[in-house]
Amino acid sequence: MQQDSSIKAIHDLARRSKIFVEYRLDKESGPAHAKMYTVRLHLGDKDYVGTERSIKLAQRAAAQSALNDHDISQINILNESFEFPVQYLYILQRPHDNDTTPFHIVHQISLGPMLHSVSYKQFNSVHVKLQEFFQTMNLYESNESYQRKQDKFEKLSFCFQQVFNKDTLHCFTHSFLPYGSFRIGINGQDVDTVFLLNEIKSMNTETTFDETQINGNFKNEIIYCMKIEALFPIISILFHDQTKVEIFVQIELNNEQLIELKVANDLHLPESIHGVHDIERLLAHVRAPPIFQHLLTYIRTWAQHIGLYGQVYDYLSGYCWAILCAHICYKHLSPIKSLSSIEEFSIDEFFSLVKQFFTTFAQFNWSADTFCLYPKSYKPVTYSGRPHIYQRGSMRIISPSPPFNNAARATKKSTRNLIIQGFQHVIQLLDSINIITTEDKSNALEQILDLNNDFPNEKMKSIVQLIISSETINEFDSWIGWIKSRLSFFFSDCEETCHYTFQSQNTIAYQSTKNKALYAIAFQVNSTTLQQCRKFTVCLQKFIDQVNSFVNRTTSMKFSL
Repeated sequence: MQQDSSIKAIHDLARRSKIFVEYRLDKESGPAHAKMYTVRLHLGDKDYVGTERSIKLAQRAAAQSALNDHDISQINILNESFEFPVQYLYILQRPHDNDTTPFHIVHQISLGPMLHSVSYKQFNSVHVKLQEFFQTMNLYESNESYQRKQDKFEKLSFCFQQVFNKDTLHCFTHSFLPYGSFRIGINGQDVDTVFLLNEIKSMNTETTFDETQINGNFKNEIIYCMKIEALFPIISILFHDQTKVEIFVQIELNNEQLIELKVANDLHLPESIHGVHDIERLLAHVRAPPIFQHLLTYIRTWAQHIGLYGQVYDYLSGYCWAILCAHICYKHLSPIKSLSSIEEFSIDEFFSLVKQFFTTFAQFNWSADTFCLYPKSYKPVTYSGRPHIYQRGSMRIISPSPPFNNAARATKKSTRNLIIQGFQHVIQLLDSINIITTEDKSNALEQILDLNNDFPNEKMKSIVQLIISSETINEFDSWIGWIKSRLSFFFSDCEETCHYTFQSQNTIAYQSTKNKALYAIAFQVNSTTLQQCRKFTVCLQKFIDQVNSFVNRTTSMKFSL
């Protein structure tokens, strides 16, 4: 029993302390009737070895060895969680060899399960002039919008109280992320409102979640509510105000099952595999979350205006833009000397940060180099016999969280070049205008956001347009989601098989009827060449066949070119 508890203790320690844990079978020795197994436990930056007559016993021995380590045991001081009565944790630092130099703030880390709403009332926000600029450009979320999300959260909480009775409710916690997760949702778009249900105590009976209670509580507020079976059950909800919510029912695996699965498959198994909390892990790199949030809000708005936003269209997702903004904040924000310096962060300083963003990434060698937020000295674990994650995507922006996926894996050569051109166009704009005074810089920031989506650009010579329709909004959203999921395969075929350069729209153009939409793809060859190219005809027919294979398609779901 003591040995069983050692594995659980290591798992709990790694989860609470946010350190990496992995068991790996090192070697087998001895004759067939008396084999000995050696398992190596990677815990943070240390290794522990256990050798026993079975893999499970060797795992336990390695775990016990780690627990006996004094340095590791010092991490496990707090056995019970507690709440901070503050919103941020400030990390102070000064040179170790000079005790006369005052401490300065190195990082400001947000505490709690979510990032706070970016609004002009934000605690420890920025200079009043920068706030006024964000208000003028409509970059802040309104109090009304935030309150609508909060009302949904309260109603969803009530739904859980109905679903779970008094004997099971204490086994679960639920958290609400009203904005900032930028998780890629079911239909390929960012979902900025996520509800996470998490089991905290194991139960003997399997827990089921019935979405009918949600429909009953929200009545006429919901367009649809559907359950999607995945590794973790997901409930996707679309409200009439176009708020998209996803509910994850995350049930923890038995600790021994988790470890055995990890050893058998040689895999990273992070605490959360759905990506909801990934952006919060970026906060360790950004020094000051309010400034990071303002920069990210600004850059996302520019990318959306210019047509370079959206993983489903083979551009960059919100999480990719967040990684890039986190790097700029870490590299170019000066050490914060006091809390008031955050509140004094001016338009001039914000402009400097924005200029550094576009200068840095316009000059980055995206075709050859990999962008990593973690230090170059750190080498993430790679596995033999598995596809190397760096090879997926024409741009490589590596997530700083395990399993270190390429967050830009959807990008193609065509869309990568368009993104680079977008960076370069901003630099050209800044080179052509005055950026001396504060007013000049404020005007420059406004002009960057006024740049238009150049679709199709002057190099494109032909357009293929898709016409999508359905009778009901519920069916229409699912139908469009399916077609979006097939687009990336078509883009790959156009580039790899036909060697065509293309420009994809980054939005679906909904018509006034709300059940019809248009989507266009531009090509750098004329329409006659497209029609006469046999390879392109084959690729297009393959795309049409994939679209028509939608298992939930009804007769009212129409698709034409």
